[in-house]
Amino acid sequence: MATSDYVEANTPKKGELRDNSDVVVLEHTPSVISKDTAAHAKSNGKLVSLSDLLSFADDKDHLLMAAGTIGALAAGMAQPLQIVLIGDVLNGLNPTDSSSSIVGKVDDAVLNYVYVAVVAMLAGFLQVACWSTTASRQVKRIRGAYVRSIVTKEMGWFDVNEPMQLSTRIVEAALMIQEGMGRKIGDGLHSLSMALTGIAIGLIKGWEMALILMTLMPFVAFTAFLSMKVMTKATQTGIEAYGQAGAIAQESLSNVRTVHTFNACQHFIDKYKRALDSATRAGISKGFAVGWGTGLMFFTMLCTYAAGMFYGAYKVANDQLDGDKCTGSGCYDGGRVVVVFAAVLTGSMAIGQAAPSVEALVAARAAAYDVFQTIRRASLIDPLSDEGKILDKVSGEIVIKNVSFAYPSRPDAQVCSNYSLTIRAGETVALVGPSGSGKSTIVSLLERFYDPLSGVVSIDGVDVRDLNVKWLRQQIGLVNQEPILFPTTIKENIRHGAPSASDEQVMQAARMSNAFDFIEALPQGFNTEVGERGTQLSGGQKQRIAIARAIVKNPPILLLDEATSALDTESEYIVQKSLDRLLAASRRTTIVIAHRLSTIRNADRIAVHENGSIVEIGSHDELMKIPDGHYRKLVELQSPSIEVDDESTVSNGPRTLVQDTTTGSLTIADNKFVSTAGEDTTSPSSNVLSRVRKMASPEWIFLFGGGLGAILNAGVFPAWGVMMAKITVLFFDYSKTEHEMVRDARYWSLGFVALGVVFGLSKVLQHYCFAVASERLIARVRLAAYSAMLRQDIGWFDKPENASGALLARLSSDATTLLALTSESLNRLLVNVTTLVIVFAVCFYFSWQMTLILLAVAPLLTISSFMVNMSVADGDSTSKKNNDADVSAGALLTTAIDSIRTVASLGMEKELSSKYIELLEVSKQTDTRGGLVAGAAFGFSLGMMLLVAALLFYVSSRWISHGTITFEDMFAVLMVFSLSSFSIGSAAQGATDPKKAQQSAENIFEIIDRVPPIDALSTDGKLFSSVNGSLEFRDVQFAYPSRLGAQIYNGYNLTIAPGQTVALVGASGCGKSTAIALLERFYDPHTGSVSLDGVDLRQLSLPWLRDRISLVSQEPVLFAGTIAENIALGKPGATREEITQAAQDASSLDFIRNLPDGFDTNVGDRGGHISGGQKQRIALARAIVRDPDILLLDEATSALDNESERIVQSSLNRLLKLKQRTTIIVAHRLSTIRNADLIAVTEQGAVVEIGTHDELVQLPEGRYKQLLARQANQS
Repeated sequence: MATSDYVEANTPKKGELRDNSDVVVLEHTPSVISKDTAAHAKSNGKLVSLSDLLSFADDKDHLLMAAGTIGALAAGMAQPLQIVLIGDVLNGLNPTDSSSSIVGKVDDAVLNYVYVAVVAMLAGFLQVACWSTTASRQVKRIRGAYVRSIVTKEMGWFDVNEPMQLSTRIVEAALMIQEGMGRKIGDGLHSLSMALTGIAIGLIKGWEMALILMTLMPFVAFTAFLSMKVMTKATQTGIEAYGQAGAIAQESLSNVRTVHTFNACQHFIDKYKRALDSATRAGISKGFAVGWGTGLMFFTMLCTYAAGMFYGAYKVANDQLDGDKCTGSGCYDGGRVVVVFAAVLTGSMAIGQAAPSVEALVAARAAAYDVFQTIRRASLIDPLSDEGKILDKVSGEIVIKNVSFAYPSRPDAQVCSNYSLTIRAGETVALVGPSGSGKSTIVSLLERFYDPLSGVVSIDGVDVRDLNVKWLRQQIGLVNQEPILFPTTIKENIRHGAPSASDEQVMQAARMSNAFDFIEALPQGFNTEVGERGTQLSGGQKQRIAIARAIVKNPPILLLDEATSALDTESEYIVQKSLDRLLAASRRTTIVIAHRLSTIRNADRIAVHENGSIVEIGSHDELMKIPDGHYRKLVELQSPSIEVDDESTVSNGPRTLVQDTTTGSLTIADNKFVSTAGEDTTSPSSNVLSRVRKMASPEWIFLFGGGLGAILNAGVFPAWGVMMAKITVLFFDYSKTEHEMVRDARYWSLGFVALGVVFGLSKVLQHYCFAVASERLIARVRLAAYSAMLRQDIGWFDKPENASGALLARLSSDATTLLALTSESLNRLLVNVTTLVIVFAVCFYFSWQMTLILLAVAPLLTISSFMVNMSVADGDSTSKKNNDADVSAGALLTTAIDSIRTVASLGMEKELSSKYIELLEVSKQTDTRGGLVAGAAFGFSLGMMLLVAALLFYVSSRWISHGTITFEDMFAVLMVFSLSSFSIGSAAQGATDPKKAQQSAENIFEIIDRVPPIDALSTDGKLFSSVNGSLEFRDVQFAYPSRLGAQIYNGYNLTIAPGQTVALVGASGCGKSTAIALLERFYDPHTGSVSLDGVDLRQLSLPWLRDRISLVSQEPVLFAGTIAENIALGKPGATREEITQAAQDASSLDFIRNLPDGFDTNVGDRGGHISGGQKQRIALARAIVRDPDILLLDEATSALDNESERIVQSSLNRLLKLKQRTTIIVAHRLSTIRNADLIAVTEQGAVVEIGTHDELVQLPEGRYKQLLARQANQS
């Protein structure tokens, strides 16, 4: 759920509640975030003011805007000033004058034309160059401010808003804002100046007739207003819908392994399509609003002209015909009527021309609303604020007194109630208790991710709300259960803990966390890229780097939230000893949250939690003396468990080898084992244009309708010119009687009304049909690209350029740009070609001589048009660079939002904001150069039109004086040519750079065309009527595609009989989770085979295979939605009874029912609204509901507290007995593997021991026996 108004989850500020610990205040009114309220906010069409839109301008921007405004106003005056010059020309062409007099008077007017043209060139340059440049500069600042605001928000804000939509929102909004506040403002000012100048000239020359012409202008304005209102709502709805689509794409692409595991590609494709359908409907509504608004506006305008023309003819007939010869200043003659009419016509046309600018400006103001709301909503806990105390020295005493707290997303469910705990300086305190009992909440309150609703959290006697936030977090080192790494090198990830740390300090921290050896064994060592969210490393390796990151910080306070849960026994032992030495050496205050007693039994004190309060506290020995004590029960439950090993979850990607083997290792050169299928070797399509148009072909009827509307529109302007010429000549024909002139004027006036009807209907047809075709094409392209992304093999996602943030940016920008190759280009083509054909045909009919002159100057007009088109972007060489930089910026923002708690804990807000701005600055020089080129092209085009008109007058004056052509011929050619230029100019407005569009198309088709070697959506392959469940790994050689130099398997062999439960054990990185990855066909072996029931997995239907398997990983991935929806993902169409039963089997039913909304509780982004143990149990229920033939448990119970683990394990044992089910277990604890049919010990990519628990413990000096001994010593 996202709303137009972001929810302000107001945490009480310091001092508000300290005197009353019973008061709970949380500004989280349900009505604020309800769907009805959100819809109401949308219907209001909220906009930022123009001053707000331009509020990010600096002094240089103010100068640019001032110059651009002056230029636009001056350029806009050029067209109406022609009216005065035309009047001079018409007076000069008086047939009663001599030939020399005619030529002399016209030459004077032509010289004035040249002067106006020169001024128009300069003014046009300033208009476009200045506004384009300042828009680029300001939008970069807006994006920077948005990102800075996002990363500094308190966690409560993220809890009640949709984080996944935030990165998409700024991409979509920035495009609209830059379009609306840049050149479009200049165009709007240009049109405003033209309108005001034209109308002013009309009023001065003949106020009565001008007022007649302006009578219906309020109605024109009213229709425009209604159109803009509808368009505003449609724009906001479209942005919201695209934001929802972006959130769906983000969560699925960033968790693609889980999506593939549960064959959920089609589920997310359908979900994405529904969001796109909503955006498509909004876009079509917007197109229809523009069509009827513009059409109705032009219809009323032409009706106004009809009335004005008739009135003008009546005045001329009354003053000049049938013997009357009025000579006073208030008298009307043909020249005066033409000047007034042309002036008001020009001004009114300018109003029509302003419609695209107003449309873009309104869209920009609508798009900016949510962005500016986010920027200006101050963070309640601002990590970049300078406010707050900074202590000279931190002893580390922590006092938590009478604290009550509820998360903003669930204000009615208190996590802590009157919670109190005192931790002495240098003391190590362990927090234990069931999942969801509030242990991690205490960590969040100490880090000031949240503030308590009541009570006080203090350090060294100072309320943390009185301390500087950034300084506070610098004093705390935090290692979470689910480690978050950033897409950079290992060295830089560790250095994030202390940006000023030297390389030696980084290496020392790695040694202390037992990470140094495996890092050095990697091909690039500390310079190894870890990938998105650290996917290039195993879970244990990621955790050790996260610990090193905390160690290098050397903080006075250390928070370890299941910090060693991902480590194998031996690594944990070494790391724990290192941490113990670290604690002993520096006397730092440490809070440890752990399920395993091996990490807490030596703590100074252990606090046992239940229902948000401490029920027992004391040392291990003290608590063990309490009869029937809570802690003692936990110990007794855990005492049979012996922890054996670890490896990371497969859901986090490929695992690298701890060491770089030499025998048989795969290298880049040794590529005979490397599959080349699916490599990105395809070249961009040579026929991109035809492919894009083929994708648009389903809407051919709408393209035809839009084309028909465009052709009719193109024909209206030449027809308008002919009619203008006819009625203008009528004003000068004093040979007619008064009755004849009024009769002919009535005829042409009714013709203008008919023309208005045609124009209005054709506008609706053009805009509506092209909107349907355009929006459906964008949706189709986005859906095709998204579907192609989801179906790719996991190795493709391992590449840095295919990180989820980068792919999301491609979906947002590239798909939209394709319009330049379809409806947009078709519209321009039809309008321009039709207009030119009609113009030259009509002009030849009236005067072939003047038409030849037009043909002679056509190359100049062509060059002018070419310059305008080329100025939209500055060539291929920089556009791709700018696009790549923008994609990188989008990926960075996505990563920051996705890892916001880690960002806050490490104080990386300023660093990430600066990096984002740095990426945006890549295009700064190019944007400036592009603005200058665009300005020069526009100015040249504007001046050239005036110079061509001057040339026509110059030549025609001589032909008229010699009787070669008539005045009517000359004026018809002039009016047709002048009015048709409006049509061509309007068609070119907002044009997208065709080269950029082609590059975008190539990017999209490169993804669509890539045939993955492992296609998640392919149904090819064999199907079995039943599955026995025998599995075999035979002579498997394997290295991850992103690390061909680090071999994981070197002749791996393992056979699993049907129904057997096999446990995989070994050191972190030895390849246990790799076996699961190969079984799920995330990857294929380079040599050897993996088979099911004797058939190579590569010969089986992939969706069918994955439907037979359920995987529960160590780091559970839930998706935004309800608990029921997440469980049902394991079995599409599951009934509520099946979901409930699965939850009960996974020991989840009780806590789910205790939630206010039960199964309908929204779990939040990545399940952020529930605890880690609760997430794991829901993930387990998701696996159980599938009733698979093969069950893969990769540390499936590691996140559960002891009691929950016992219950879940019992449920799993019952589940295994109910059905003959092959099970593979990767686990720490003996409770999950001791009774396994086989235990396979893996080292250096091969199975070195295999047998039952009893058999393996009998092996003298066996590796499994050594692991048991190590575990026993730790226990």
